[in-house]
Amino acid sequence: MTSDSSIVIVGAGLAGAEAAFALREYGHTGRIVVIGKETWPPYERPPLSKSYLKGDLARDRLWLRPAQLYAEQNIELLLGTEVTAIDRAQRCVHLDTGAVLGYDKLLLATGGEARRLAIPGSELDGVCELKTLDDADRLRAHLVEGRSIVIIGGGYVGMEFAATARQAGCEVTVLETQAMVLSRSLSGVVARHLQTEHEKRGVRVLTRSSVTRIEGDGHVSAVVLADGLRLPADMVLVSVGNLASDGLARADGVHVDRGIVVDREGRTSDPQVFAAGDCTVSCCEGFDTPLRLESVQHATLQAKRAAAAMLGQPPGRDEVPWFWSDQFDIKLQMAGLPLPGDAELVRGDPESGRFSVVYQNADRVTAIQCVNAPGDFVVAKKMIAERRMFPVELLRNPLVSLRDIRLGRLTEEEPTK
Repeated sequence: MTSDSSIVIVGAGLAGAEAAFALREYGHTGRIVVIGKETWPPYERPPLSKSYLKGDLARDRLWLRPAQLYAEQNIELLLGTEVTAIDRAQRCVHLDTGAVLGYDKLLLATGGEARRLAIPGSELDGVCELKTLDDADRLRAHLVEGRSIVIIGGGYVGMEFAATARQAGCEVTVLETQAMVLSRSLSGVVARHLQTEHEKRGVRVLTRSSVTRIEGDGHVSAVVLADGLRLPADMVLVSVGNLASDGLARADGVHVDRGIVVDREGRTSDPQVFAAGDCTVSCCEGFDTPLRLESVQHATLQAKRAAAAMLGQPPGRDEVPWFWSDQFDIKLQMAGLPLPGDAELVRGDPESGRFSVVYQNADRVTAIQCVNAPGDFVVAKKMIAERRMFPVELLRNPLVSLRDIRLGRLTEEEPTK
């Protein structure tokens, strides 16, 4: 590809924006067009369930970059525009405006879309999701003291919204199909702690719950469970996970398997088409099937790697994946990916509100989950990257800093010196 080639990026979220600016940083001088369905410029999504929803963060503070930077870097933003089809044979995309846009390289950064509930009443007014800035703006009107809010799904967005709604004085009930909220991705110790802290603050959590229908006359009035329990509701948030937005790729024959399948540099099954962000799945060491990682850090890394690969440049170093969630005054930070069979080593007392769970196998530390323990998080990322194992009793001992353990300053015989 020559330096004046045209690159089209489908998706004006984090991955799309990061890729566009990375392409300029890496020396591409040709046309770059970023196409987004929303009318807003690329923005941060994590604050939507927290600081923005509370009113603590102004809308213009969400923008990933000031508007003038796109013009200065000659990056074209086509907002409020949808790509309806890809024609890989002709190397072009068709837009809902009727226009056709050619490309030399194409990056799909289409993100994810909220999973829908196929139950009666899901179409009622007041049944909401939280995926976009417009969703957050609609939800703000419901955060009124005394209102009853039912959240279907005890994942990260659901629990973050539960905390925000409870702080606004709403009566909040969380419904989770599993035995514990967040149990699909967290250690049982961490998940149990978070659920207990929500309950202490007045959030009602009903686990092993199955919703059969949502009732209302035009507007939602109640949620009915399989056991017959009827929960009054002024608003319902459906937060049951996200699906990869891979429809465009699938329709044009790009390899898709629960997401757009890419290699570590973002290449798809078509050498002219790349993908990055929440729409992708890729192979991760230690796992039998490709994984879809939804995180800001992973989307940014993939976007930069794809930009480098488009220009024939090396991808840069690997980074340990990391994630975070803020709920009430609790900061949850996670790094790495636990592998099947890992030992879970608890550092500290969960009752204290500050502890970590370290995952280690016979070869190395693979992951950490930290509750209000930022020091552990920072050091553990380095330990994971070094692919080493450490003495189990030291890792379990909260009186011993992970920094000292990593640097080999202590032995199991002298854990507190």
